[in-house]
Amino acid sequence: MFRLSTVKSHLTLFLLIFWIISIVTLSKNAFTNTKEPKVSINGSGLAIPRIVSLKNSLTYMRSGPGKEFPVKFELKQKGYPLKIIAEYNNWRKVKTFNDITGWIHTQLLSSFRTGLITKTTFLKPIPNNSGNSLAQLLPNLLINIKKCKGDWCKIEIVRIKTFIGWVKKETIWGATKN
Repeated sequence: MFRLSTVKSHLTLFLLIFWIISIVTLSKNAFTNTKEPKVSINGSGLAIPRIVSLKNSLTYMRSGPGKEFPVKFELKQKGYPLKIIAEYNNWRKVKTFNDITGWIHTQLLSSFRTGLITKTTFLKPIPNNSGNSLAQLLPNLLINIKKCKGDWCKIEIVRIKTFIGWVKKETIWGATKN
């Protein structure tokens, strides 16, 4: 014969196990899921991080997302590439090639693709290491990125004369997928 207290304890244990299993399986943030910090609050919905460039030759980078925040840094090169690392309404938190971070209003940014040459390299007429070079490119040279294909990017350099050719993607800060 079963004792009533034994049946009650088995029933209580069964209900407790069922309750625990239900909580674990129904919970959105079960033990295996971790909550990622938000990088966008009322932002554009575009991928983060991504590369943009400056519209103007003088742009103020602020310490926070608003005109009430002090200017942290002045950027003085139109077309300079920046990496967006966060968004807050119409403000973008950006990072420079030299790891300077701050906030810039979206009206001052462009989606025009530019990049910086990171080390001395050669501009090639075709995406291949063999053959002649069109020019030698030095670090910190601002370039326009036309398209990237595999490990190579077709770029444009506008000076007194315009140069168009190919360089290895690894030598460009700001090169992203085509």
